This record gives sequence, structure tokens and C-alpha cells, in this order.
Amino acid sequence: MKVVDAVVKQLLAEYEATIPLDAVGEAIGDAAVTQADIEAIFDRLEAAGRTIVAPEGAQGVERLRVILPAARALRSKGVVPTVTELATATGLTGSEVRAALLLAKVMSRG
Repeated sequence: MKVVDAVVKQLLAEYEATIPLDAVGEAIGDAAVTQADIEAIFDRLEAAGRTIVAPEGAQGVERLRVILPAARALRSKGVVPTVTELATATGLTGSEVRAALLLAKVMSRG
């Protein structure tokens, strides 16, 4: 939870109302986080009155269209894909993969 605490503290200090999704990805950086950690970050930011907003444009959605088939292919082989594995499989950077996965999470929160 130290990573979660540090990310939340940083973002709350930097943003007053809305937090760009990219900023969440940048704050996480290369830290090893789980889906539960990401949920905890979002929950704590929202509980503090912040709104997480997706970036303008369709780059995140386009990246998801590349990432999702790669993730499914890895899962079909019995592999739970990591950001690094998805980056290797798709040719995207780790940051791009992480941002797209965060976008998917925001989209699923509806």
C-alpha cells in the first residue's frame, strides 16, 4: 500500500478538482501495482472529491484495440499478462500500455 499512499498523496497535492488519467499513469510510473491497487487509488481520489478524466482524442481507445487482443492471446496460453509482456507483444511502451489499461478501468467505472 506504500505505492498507493504515495500516488494518492502526490496527485491530491498536484490537482484540485480533476485529475487527468495520464497523470495517474505517470504517478504510478514503473511501480508494480495490482488491479486492487489501481482501484484503491481511484477510490481514494474520488473519496477526496477528485474526478479522474480521460485524455482528449482517441489514442487510448486505439491502444486498447491493440492491447486487448494481445492480452487475450496471452491468457489463452495460460499467461496472466503483465504491462511489460503487453508492451512487448504490441510494440507499445510500458507507459502507453499502463495508460490504456487505466483508461479501460475508468471506462468500466462508468
